[in-house]
Amino acid sequence: MDEALKALVTISGLHGGEQGGEPIQFATEGKFSRRGQAFKIEYEESELTGMAGTKTTIIANSKTVAMKRTGSVESYLSFSLGKKQHSYYNTEFGSFVVGIDPYEMEVELNGFGGRIHIGYNIELDHAPTGTNVLDVMVRPIFV
Repeated sequence: MDEALKALVTISGLHGGEQGGEPIQFATEGKFSRRGQAFKIEYEESELTGMAGTKTTIIANSKTVAMKRTGSVESYLSFSLGKKQHSYYNTEFGSFVVGIDPYEMEVELNGFGGRIHIGYNIELDHAPTGTNVLDVMVRPIFV
């Protein structure tokens, strides 16, 4: 499955933690493929996420999830349990440093799709801002 398949990608997030956070959910058409031992998910962000004009690419294996955004928002985030990571996040309103510290992560992907679940603590410019939960579901569209 090295060739990219059309896929339904559903993104759910909870900003501010599981208790009283701000939920977000949207579904879009994207692409899904295998890259060696990892899987690649690509989709365009929407106005709902506040990142219209941004392409998101996720590359995931059982130990690491990397999320790259290009376009109106530029960022590269890497999620690995037990590894805090800092990255620049560039937007039309300015740039800032984002710190990501995952406390839970499940990657259940195969040739028929699957899901990614990540719970993580987040910092903006080195100041803790709370916890976020990200869920990505992907299902190939076989036509």
